[in-house]
Amino acid sequence: MLSMASVSIKQHQLSEGPFWCNRSNALYWVDIPGQEVWCWHQASGLRKSWRFDKKVSAVFTTQSYRLLLCLADGVAYFDPESEALEYLCKLDEDRPNNRLNDAKCDQDGVLYVGSMDDDETLKTGRLWQVDQTGQATCLLDDIGISNTLAWDYSRDRFYFADSMKGEIHAFPWSNFRDVRRDAAFVKTPEGFGPDGSCLDNDGNLWNAMWGAGKVVCYSPEGATKHVIDLPFKCPTSCAFGGEKGDILFVTSASVGETNPANKPFAGQVIAINLFKTLGINVSGAPSQAFAGA
Repeated sequence: MLSMASVSIKQHQLSEGPFWCNRSNALYWVDIPGQEVWCWHQASGLRKSWRFDKKVSAVFTTQSYRLLLCLADGVAYFDPESEALEYLCKLDEDRPNNRLNDAKCDQDGVLYVGSMDDDETLKTGRLWQVDQTGQATCLLDDIGISNTLAWDYSRDRFYFADSMKGEIHAFPWSNFRDVRRDAAFVKTPEGFGPDGSCLDNDGNLWNAMWGAGKVVCYSPEGATKHVIDLPFKCPTSCAFGGEKGDILFVTSASVGETNPANKPFAGQVIAINLFKTLGINVSGAPSQAFAGA
């Protein structure tokens, strides 16, 4: 039985990018079309939000009090107190209909962010690496919808998905090369797309399957280990958090529902107690902050 609670207070259009910060015991997330960043403090239950003049797809803590945001057109520092915005770099300026999408930082605090055609029709997306100086390097091109960035360092793997193709690939990390012509690590059933993911401490990949109303846990061999049925059709991403790292936070969309009013949890952010839900002891590392300040 699903043991969960909502940590958001509204039905977002497209909540995404859950980010758990151990330093402040807080969860951050975004609403992409709502152009909002949200923060929920676990101890107090206090929530705060900020609204922007363009879409925002991901949020990170940094080495200072500032946040790092992935906006539609680039990566920027944001001061939560003064609300000042300072661009670190612009991306995909030659593809004006692209916007940034899923993003994560590796263990060194380097940012990796994928882009996509905002109309979700063309394969004009890229995968970018952005360091703390703002130096941007394109690693992949010809992507439909960039999603699922996760690292399994013990197996020298980087997981990355193109939701438009329904495929998650395991890329070699220390000697990165494009393996998208090889067999996929996971291919989702027709009509469902792999969205955001996170890795547990045993190297299993937990993936939000868009359209299927499930979070699926895959073993390092690509076999399905666990399936969590959710109270909405379109989960968007997931992240481990909480004091012990044993809570799975799942973001979701209401835009994919036929009748969102009849699905009150659609578009909300939920916290799942995995032990009570699946009867297993599993945990994951907190989200990685950006190396810059």
